[in-house]
Amino acid sequence: MRSVRLFDFLQFDSASWQVVAQDGTELALKNLATNRIRRVPVAELLADDSYLPDSPGGFPSLEGAAVLETLDTDARDRAQWLHRHVHEVVYGIPPEAAAGTVPTPDYDLRNRLQDRIAAKLAELAATGTPMGERTLFRHIAAYRKDGVAGLVDGRLIRPASMSGRTDPRVVALLEAEVSGQRNLSTGTRSRAVNRVRVLAAQQGLTVPSETTMYRILRRIERSRHPFGDATTRRTQANRPDRSWGRQAPSRPGELVEIDSTPLDVMVLCPDGTTSRADLTVALDVATRTPLAAILRPVATKGVDAAILLARAMTPLPMQPGWDASLSYSRSVLPQGMLPGNEDVHASIAAKPIIVPESITVDRGKVFIGSTFTAACERLQISLTKAAPRTPTDKPHIERFFAGVNSGFTQYLAGYTGPNVVRRGKDPAAEAAFTLAEVQNLLDWWLAAVWQNRPHTGLRHPAMPKKDLTPNEAFASLAGVAPQIPVTLTREDYIALLPLEWRTIQPYGINFEGLTYDADSLHEYRGVPSGLPLPANGRWEIRYDPYRLRSIYVRDHRKGRWIEAEWTLARQLVGPFSLDVLTAAKKAIGRRGQVPGNELLANVNRIMTAPASRTERQAAGRAAATVPAVPEQQMEAPTPTGGDGQDPVTPIEAASIRPRRKARRIDLLED
Repeated sequence: MRSVRLFDFLQFDSASWQVVAQDGTELALKNLATNRIRRVPVAELLADDSYLPDSPGGFPSLEGAAVLETLDTDARDRAQWLHRHVHEVVYGIPPEAAAGTVPTPDYDLRNRLQDRIAAKLAELAATGTPMGERTLFRHIAAYRKDGVAGLVDGRLIRPASMSGRTDPRVVALLEAEVSGQRNLSTGTRSRAVNRVRVLAAQQGLTVPSETTMYRILRRIERSRHPFGDATTRRTQANRPDRSWGRQAPSRPGELVEIDSTPLDVMVLCPDGTTSRADLTVALDVATRTPLAAILRPVATKGVDAAILLARAMTPLPMQPGWDASLSYSRSVLPQGMLPGNEDVHASIAAKPIIVPESITVDRGKVFIGSTFTAACERLQISLTKAAPRTPTDKPHIERFFAGVNSGFTQYLAGYTGPNVVRRGKDPAAEAAFTLAEVQNLLDWWLAAVWQNRPHTGLRHPAMPKKDLTPNEAFASLAGVAPQIPVTLTREDYIALLPLEWRTIQPYGINFEGLTYDADSLHEYRGVPSGLPLPANGRWEIRYDPYRLRSIYVRDHRKGRWIEAEWTLARQLVGPFSLDVLTAAKKAIGRRGQVPGNELLANVNRIMTAPASRTERQAAGRAAATVPAVPEQQMEAPTPTGGDGQDPVTPIEAASIRPRRKARRIDLLED
């Protein structure tokens, strides 16, 4: 706890000072080097990071103020019983006594402490709970030093280590065995334990019991799934070894992601064979607008990636040969698959042209070759290379590919499905379209369907219930809302907040149906806290019911609090309370919806225009406690949306009769 008193010596603003006077909320500081006097508000001085008193403050720490909440019933009753008797010895009256209560003669403060202790020992012996004199002395000393927390048995709050008394070298062997499961065929835990036993015997190490080995192994596993499905294990291993970041560009073109993937459809090649096409797309993250898409047979080449940049900044009608290709495709495709020129050009005209500023690519030869690099340099576009074999560095475009498959590709003849389990008997025999025809269909679908389909990742605070389309997001994207400054002392404030217990998952912390995350939580993801009951391995969480933008996780290993923020907090119109969150969940339940992305929209709706009386009361309580944030600003969208799985109304349905033998399909908006 920070404090400052008259005539204190302190360090502030890289200088040594002495407090020489006080005028209301201002202090007069005298510079010990120059004798200059400086007037500083008390709040500004205590909140400044450079403030450092020469001598520690005399106020006690609030670290253990809520220790009783972390104990089970028996331990809490024991601590409260000790507190009553120790308090009576030290202060003359029990803690529950009213102000002005006169102490009993045995515990009158005019008596010596030794006499009061003797009286208490006699009282305890008479009630059948005897206690030794040294034990009572120890309790009194601990109470004077740490308060009620000093009366708690330290064995009950001491966290357990992962390996206990097991030789650290044996634990290292177990860790190496778990790490080595990444590319192996899935085995059982017994195989891993037996291998470690053999290695330990070769090194002359003492191995604990089988039960202990399995317990340590399960703690080491965390969320890596070493003994689950091999595909899941490799996917988990591709996660970056750091906290998950969220890219939030504030303007179109600020961040563009480019990637390639085989399209899940068989196309007819010029030589009469069939093969899958390779789709390369440049996606603007801020608006989810695909700047350009190129289909190539077999695999994309470096020159195709360079052309992609040119197409991204050129409207389709202005690209040489596009009109002719479209006219040809319209003439050979079944009637109704491609609309007339007026409809096509109207859709293309509504699609924005976005100039990339920064592009994120993977390390494939297509994107790190001289052709693509030279094109980016020529167009003055910065190039960022994703980590090797880390698709999570480009999450938006990876999700875009899934949206293309569900909304476009699956309606085409020759659709192969995402994997062999979902593949038809002979997709190659159903292939009915050439690469150019699929390219023109895709260009039209992106402009007419994708750009006008709402995406759950695109929201505006002024329209909290409306999912924006990429075209609408481009027109309405605004600046990022400023954060609300916190002026209270962090540690003291958190220590008095309500307590909950939660586990730390790979994605963060699930609290009241919301996901909270912070960079500092990375090393504890999937790791038990080691705290005994009632924690049962979970972590101590503190939350302010009137400010649920963030929660606070107790890092008992490093003696600090970790602030974890709601992953969608930057899209809020203002701070919200637990009452507002409860009202939003009830509103979703009344409409028969599942809490998810709708939760953010309902919270923003209640904060801006609450509908029911209960919601108005909840929003009023929150507004009276926390200042509001301006509504006219919008946070960049989160890496969701556009997955093609939300129910939407088709904009066109055309019965297709392919010119070649193929199944009948309907081209619909998914």
